[in-house]
Amino acid sequence: MTIQPIDNHSVALYLTGEELRQYGVSPATLTLEEARAMTREACGQAGIALSGGVEIEAYPEKNGVMLFVYGRETPPPRPIPRRPMRKQRVRRYST
Repeated sequence: MTIQPIDNHSVALYLTGEELRQYGVSPATLTLEEARAMTREACGQAGIALSGGVEIEAYPEKNGVMLFVYGRETPPPRPIPRRPMRKQRVRRYST
């Protein structure tokens, strides 16, 4: 199993056919749920935290499968709302 971090929330993961057979699947029969479980396990072993939901792109081939895993970033906290602007006089110009 080869895992390569792409950025803080994404990784590339390559699983060989032998590693997939340990899970009882092949590149052609790999389901999304199985890919998600393998990704969580691999990232946990590597110490990479994928919080929240993930998006997985799978590219199966004859000898294995390449997974690109994109974690969703948690949105930043909402800023403190500002007070409403005071009503100001509107200047009207006559022509």
